[in-house]
Amino acid sequence: MKKIVTEYSGLLIGALFIAAGLYFFWLPSQLAAGGISGLSVVIKSVLPGVPIGVIILGLDVIMFAIGFIMLGKSFGIRSIVCSLEIALLMILLEFLFPSLQPLSKDVLVVLLFGALFIAIGQAIVFNLEASSGGTDIIAKIITKYIGINIGTALVIADMAIVLLAIGIFGFEKGLYAALGVIVTSTLIDYIISGITVQKHVTIIPSSPEATEHINAYILHTLDRGATMYHAEGAYSKNQKNVITSVMDRREFIELKRHISEIDDLAFVTVQNLHEVVGEGFKR
Repeated sequence: MKKIVTEYSGLLIGALFIAAGLYFFWLPSQLAAGGISGLSVVIKSVLPGVPIGVIILGLDVIMFAIGFIMLGKSFGIRSIVCSLEIALLMILLEFLFPSLQPLSKDVLVVLLFGALFIAIGQAIVFNLEASSGGTDIIAKIITKYIGINIGTALVIADMAIVLLAIGIFGFEKGLYAALGVIVTSTLIDYIISGITVQKHVTIIPSSPEATEHINAYILHTLDRGATMYHAEGAYSKNQKNVITSVMDRREFIELKRHISEIDDLAFVTVQNLHEVVGEGFKR
């Protein structure tokens, strides 16, 4: 129950970031940077009397219906919940802050901050193995029936909405929308990498005594697992112990400090891992 509450609370936080980025930044400046959010901005300009949340809700229902017909039951309950949360939050924001004006006259500033909010929200949602629906479904349909990879299909779906924005808002706003697609997708990748990054550490201590100290510190102080094996220096032919372990950034800082105190001759290499699955990490 605790895990379920945590996950769905995370989905709500992610949906709130997406809704805030769209409503406070992109919508007042008529920035339609791809996705259901971008398409809803275009439709809102044509039907100004219809609440943006209702438009998003209607589009999500249509997209999920098409997805079920053409792709089958490949959508998790989390994705449906997230889509509904975004729509309901947009309705709430429009009720609380009606007739919202652009926060800045500089369209680029508004674009970048909106992209940041939306990217944070999308990263949280993706990290919880869900999606916000929308053009993800279109991209999956393109991939299934045309054979294009999912990344290219998603760009095609988003750029189709950008072209629609050019026809409605003009060429300049369309260029900003295209830039928004690129910036948002880049930020999502960067933020996800930052959320899930782990450190793979390889240590070659300078002595057997240092090996025991470092191994004990990883196992008992950091409470992490480790693998130890024997190696031979290619030039010196000396026998060495090698310790490998995976840990988060904070634990690595503590380990590095400990190694510098007891064995300043140790050889240490570090690699960033963007996903680790297994005991002690994501299952």
